[in-house]
Amino acid sequence: MADERKIREIYGVKSVHEEAAERTEATWREKLLRETADLRTENALLRAQLDEFNRKLVEARDQNERLEADCNERVAFIEEKFELDTASLELENNELHAASVRYLADARELDRQVVQLHAEAVAMVDEIERLRGERDAALKAQAELNDALLAQRDLMAEVAALKDRLAATEQRAAVADAKVEVMTQMKDE
Repeated sequence: MADERKIREIYGVKSVHEEAAERTEATWREKLLRETADLRTENALLRAQLDEFNRKLVEARDQNERLEADCNERVAFIEEKFELDTASLELENNELHAASVRYLADARELDRQVVQLHAEAVAMVDEIERLRGERDAALKAQAELNDALLAQRDLMAEVAALKDRLAATEQRAAVADAKVEVMTQMKDE
């Protein structure tokens, strides 16, 4: 009788220990599953952010390309116009000089030509100022393009940082999956 009583007590203690071990294992399993789900959710959010930054990066590149093409067209047009206007003004100035030499003897004609030359010189100065304004506008557009390129570089740095975070999250998720697998195997054994 005493032996049966000891056997019952041993089995009772053993079953309490087994139940405690099973509860502990179940608690850890649930915790790992929750952490894995949390990591998967974070992973999905990071992927969505990465997609959004990639979309913005493509938009910024397209805008930069359009701005660059527009700036190049404007600069080329202004340079060509400046060269043509300068050549035209130089030709006109040469013609006016030749005319003033020819009509030197006639004072009235000379006075008229001097007035005309003065008016044209003022127009030339105005034209040069206008061309300088167009050149300044082109330089401003170039500066805006440079700012846009810097913004694009910053976006690319943010995308790289997000990729690093995504890789770290995926690694943590893989570790959590491995822990769940080990726990499952330990339970099965």
